[in-house]
Amino acid sequence: MADAVRRAGGKRPDVEPRLKIRGIRKSFGDTRALRDISFELLPGEIHALVGENGAGKSTLIKILTGFQKQDRGEIVLDGEPVSFASTLDARAAGVAAVYQDPALFPSLTVAENIFAPRYPMRAGRVDKAAMKKAAQELLDDLGFDIRADAVVSDLSVAQCEYVEIARALSSDLRLLILDEPTSSLTPKEASDLYGVVRRLRETRGTTIVWISHRLEEVHTLADRVTIMRDGSHVRTCYVDDITTDEIIALMVGRELDLEPHHEETTLGAPVLEVRNLSATNLFEDVGFTVHSGEILGVAGLVGAGRSEVGQAVFGLVPGFRGEVLLNGVRVPRISTRRMVRSGVVYLPEDRDYEGVVTDMSVSDNLVLPSLRTISTHGLRNKRAERSFVAKQIKELEIKARPDDIVASLSGGNKQKVALGRWLSIEPGLLILDEPTHGIDVGTKAEVHAMIRRLARKERRAVIVISSDMPELLALSDRIVVMCRGHVTAELDASTATQEQIMAAAVRSAHSQSTDSASGQEE
Repeated sequence: MADAVRRAGGKRPDVEPRLKIRGIRKSFGDTRALRDISFELLPGEIHALVGENGAGKSTLIKILTGFQKQDRGEIVLDGEPVSFASTLDARAAGVAAVYQDPALFPSLTVAENIFAPRYPMRAGRVDKAAMKKAAQELLDDLGFDIRADAVVSDLSVAQCEYVEIARALSSDLRLLILDEPTSSLTPKEASDLYGVVRRLRETRGTTIVWISHRLEEVHTLADRVTIMRDGSHVRTCYVDDITTDEIIALMVGRELDLEPHHEETTLGAPVLEVRNLSATNLFEDVGFTVHSGEILGVAGLVGAGRSEVGQAVFGLVPGFRGEVLLNGVRVPRISTRRMVRSGVVYLPEDRDYEGVVTDMSVSDNLVLPSLRTISTHGLRNKRAERSFVAKQIKELEIKARPDDIVASLSGGNKQKVALGRWLSIEPGLLILDEPTHGIDVGTKAEVHAMIRRLARKERRAVIVISSDMPELLALSDRIVVMCRGHVTAELDASTATQEQIMAAAVRSAHSQSTDSASGQEE
């Protein structure tokens, strides 16, 4: 019983639930988004909510926060049935959510964001002094090292999340929902956020719902976990009573292969050689080689320069110095057009704004780069397009129809469309920047399998830029690690560890050269 009490945030497991969800149903046309969802949240617990994209998590959260109305079912908050007409209505009742993309006003101060639109008034005007004082007291009470008069546009991503949390807690909050809160944070920032969440549980008794695709966070942070699949509730249990593999199996309804694959690989000739690549304030003297049939991982913390190097190779960073060779031939003037025509493609991290055209259909997105090859006399060949699109949807397992608008797809299916449009030109080198960022574990396994197939069977060269160290260890043949614009290590992925990657990711070029000199002296 002692363990159960500890896991329940210091509360008795049989205490009256903070929130009861009973038989919630929600449909959109013919699509059943939620099917009789029922489970409970305890006072002062950290409760993980997991499931693949499309499992119904987002719809449920929108109902709990008053953004949408359920078709059937009941929500009971601290023993009282509630029905929220709006997010403001839910917030007034003590329920709020913080999403992975903070919805703050960048030109306003932290204090103004915290109290918007409930500004303290005096003589018909906003009492800025009182607002700043109250905001600073709240920030200090929460342990956030942020000035109330700081402008939001000057804050880091992590600090913006803290401001969102402070805004939610500026009223009497009973239930705080955090949606993918660590998706854009460094490991240090994520660890700090774990501490914030634990303090909220311990000092305020706030119930926390933690939604994340990073399943390691479930056992690190949560007391209990609820698993959803295809709009249905699958299981709720204490995290000590379930393994990560069991969670994955319940989420996807099948076994997944997420283990590292380091079979013997015969590498082909060098496809890309980068020599002494430098760009002011971005990276310096970067060099590496990737061969046909090889997956090269690029690791590093935020600001290390890893994405910028990939962008430079693709022609998106003007004015850099150094040499880029494709298939042994130096590229004289790099541009995106030249690189695409040479068989090099780049999949950006921000798929919504740069990877796909969200207001166009799946079909139109897939054919965009290859219109020239599947057109006849300058006119679109609809028959050829339909055949090509059907083939891509089948091979990439895109869960959508050709006419579906891309904006309506899950993150994983958007990523497949973004990748599929470039595969149409049969590239020899793919540069993939955070290829599984923000997608569920099932789709992640599918993307990993796709990347392996491209390298192993189709003999393409692949560069995977990722902040996910287990992903790099699972996928890569070699891993290049960057810190502050410099390459600080090149590791064999079959023997490398997360600790080695992290050590290299925080090692400056100066300390690296010092280490090398020390080694030579010895």
